[in-house]
Amino acid sequence: MRLFPYAKPYILLLIGITVAAGVLTSGCMQNSGSVQEAGDAYRNPPPTAVASDLESIVSAGVVSAGVPGTLIEISTPEWTWNYAAGNASLSPAMPATPEMRFIIASVTKTFTSVAIQQLAEDGKLSLDDPIDRRLPAGVAEAVPESDTITVRHLLDHTSGIADYDENAIVLEEYMNPDTPIPYQEGMRQGLEAGPLYPPGTGYTYSNVNYILLTLIIDEAAGVPYEDYVTRNILVPAGMNDTFVHRINHIPGLHMRAQESEEDGTVMDFSDLYIQFDRGAGDIVSTTADLNRFHRALRSGALISPASLAAMENTSPQSQKIGIVPGLGELSVGCGYGYFMQQNASEGLTLYGHTGGYYGSYTILYYWAEKDTYIAMNSNSAAKAGVVNEEVLAPVLRYLREGTAAGQ
Repeated sequence: MRLFPYAKPYILLLIGITVAAGVLTSGCMQNSGSVQEAGDAYRNPPPTAVASDLESIVSAGVVSAGVPGTLIEISTPEWTWNYAAGNASLSPAMPATPEMRFIIASVTKTFTSVAIQQLAEDGKLSLDDPIDRRLPAGVAEAVPESDTITVRHLLDHTSGIADYDENAIVLEEYMNPDTPIPYQEGMRQGLEAGPLYPPGTGYTYSNVNYILLTLIIDEAAGVPYEDYVTRNILVPAGMNDTFVHRINHIPGLHMRAQESEEDGTVMDFSDLYIQFDRGAGDIVSTTADLNRFHRALRSGALISPASLAAMENTSPQSQKIGIVPGLGELSVGCGYGYFMQQNASEGLTLYGHTGGYYGSYTILYYWAEKDTYIAMNSNSAAKAGVVNEEVLAPVLRYLREGTAAGQ
C-alpha cells in the first residue's frame, strides 16, 4: 500500500502540485447552498447577483479541479458569504454543507505562533531567547545547537532543524488506527537527522520547529499548549466549533479526509490520531471560525499591532518569486507562522497560511487591498495546486474585477 501523493502543508498559490484536473460525475455534484447567521455584524449577505456568481464559480471550479467538495467563506467589509459545493465524502457520497468541520493541518501553525507572541507580550519569553533556556532540559540536550537556535528561528523555519517523515507516520497509523503515534516520534526523526545548516542561514519548512514551540508554550505558560490555545485564542475569538484534535474522530458534521488511488481505491484518513503533529497541524475548525480567528488576529483582539507586524515580516531566506496562472507573478515569503504573497501591480497582497493533510487542503487568507478574509477547505490535498487554479484564482479575479468568467 502506498500513500496518495499529497500537497505539502505549506503549499501556497505559488507552490502548487501540477495535477491534471479530473471531472466528477454529475451524480456526485450537489450544491448545498449558503448559511447566514443572525446577530453578527459580519453576517450581512452579499447582493443576490454576487452570491449567484460566486456559487457558479466555486461549483464549476470543483468540477474542473476534480475534487469531491469545497467549503468556502468570504468576509468583506460589506458582506459575508459562505457556501458548500460537491460532496463531503467520496464513499459513501454525502453532500457538503457550509458548517462542516475539517482538519486545518498546518494552518495550526498560525495559532501556535500567536500563542508565542502572547507569551512574549506577557514577558514570559523573548523571541531572541536561545531555545535551550525554554525547552525541558532533556529535549534541549537532544537539539543540536540549541544554545544558538532562538525561538525566532523556530517561528520562521530558519533553525536548520529537519522535518520528519510524515508519509511513514501516517501510513503506520493508517495500518494501526487505534494506536496513536506521539509527537515525540516526529521530533526524534527531525533531531536525529542532524542540523541542515547553521541557525539563521537558510530556510527549511519543518513541522518539528512547531512541535518544539509547543514544548516552549508548555514551559512558559505553565499549562499544556492545548489548554493555553483553547483559553487564550479559541475562546476569546468566539471559535465555538474549533478544538485541538486529541481523539481519532471528528464529532458532528465534517468533511471526510479521503484520497482516491489510481485504481479507484478510496483511502480514508479521517479517523486517525493527529497527536504526532502537535502544534504543527492538529486543529479542527470551520470556515466561519477560521475567519473569526483571522479577524480577531488582525484587529488587535489577540496580539498587539507590533506583534502582528513581526509575524508578517518575511525572512530573506524564504523569499521566492514565481508565476501563478491567472494571477501573474507573485513574490512569497515566510514570517512567524504566517506567509505573505504579493503581486503589487495587480493589487494582490495575501497574508495567511495553508494546510495539507491527506484528504484535506485548507486556505486561510487576508487580502490586504480588499480588507477581505477568505477561508476554504477542499477534501483532497493531492489536488491542492489545481484547486488553487480552478477555484481560488477565479474567486480572487471575480472579487477584484467584479465579473465572472465568460461574462
